[in-house]
Amino acid sequence: MIAAYSGWWFYTAGAISTALSSWITSEQSKGVKISPAAISVGGYPFAFQIKVQNLTLSWPSGFGFTSQSLKVRSHPWAIRSFKVNATGGFAFNLPHGDTRPALTVAGETLKGHAGFYDNAVPTSLDLTADTVSASRTDFEGDAGRELTIATLIIQGTRPTTPPAADTDTAYDLSLQALDFGAPFLESNPLGSTIKKTAFHVQLLGIPPATADGAGLKAWRDAGGTINAPDLSMDWGELSLSGNGTLALDADMQPEGAFSVQIAGFEQALDSLAAAGWIKMSAASLAKLAMGIVAQKGPDGRPTVKTPLTIQNRHISLGPAKLGQIPELKID
Repeated sequence: MIAAYSGWWFYTAGAISTALSSWITSEQSKGVKISPAAISVGGYPFAFQIKVQNLTLSWPSGFGFTSQSLKVRSHPWAIRSFKVNATGGFAFNLPHGDTRPALTVAGETLKGHAGFYDNAVPTSLDLTADTVSASRTDFEGDAGRELTIATLIIQGTRPTTPPAADTDTAYDLSLQALDFGAPFLESNPLGSTIKKTAFHVQLLGIPPATADGAGLKAWRDAGGTINAPDLSMDWGELSLSGNGTLALDADMQPEGAFSVQIAGFEQALDSLAAAGWIKMSAASLAKLAMGIVAQKGPDGRPTVKTPLTIQNRHISLGPAKLGQIPELKID
């Protein structure tokens, strides 16, 4: 039995190595830069494991991936489930569009697993990345930091049966970002860093065939929306939790309506008024009105339920405007 299993393992490992070599040769013939050019499979006896140092993948389109140290591991009894461990730094390069600059998403570590069934979109995903940043390079070559996140946790699942209607779930995704910072937050009276953001969203409808403007427009026009059953945010003294829906408006910008529970609203309104974002009289009136209907929350602070809207790229919490979100550029 051991000899039979060993024979099967080495045969399978050899087949994986051959398939990888064939893929590398095929991609290189299309102008893709790949280093190293040879990858071996180890992990005997209980896993198939690929370990690569200083990996570089660069397509002519501008898409690319680099990692100082990458390990990909799967077990013989779950060959389509992979454990991923990228350490020492990694980066994804995303090509520019007609109006959108090129982006580089980089981080220090990336760990977790991904499971597959019938195509390249995972049926299950659980990844944690540390020290994440997104930077752009515009058409003149100038670089600019778009955002930073201390820790990013992504979890997702998709059904093996594709959705057939705009009420079917195409993908279920949860994301948690710790210490989120971005240039558009730097002058915000609530603080330049959002301590914690978490959301659980469901992409409804037949998913876009392509992740560009044409694909997203077709998805939107077919009734595609995003259901958000669970959202939360801790931003300065402000704490939010709630649920709602998101969609794309006529200008392909996000719009949404949510019902949220808010704590720390008195301090938040005071900060907005002190910065001149809202009038002091409006802040006082809002605090009075919200204080009347507020109830004690789990942490003992007064908590009130109120609408939150995103429209014309502005975020409003009840009567208070929190700020403007960056323009979503889709090509």
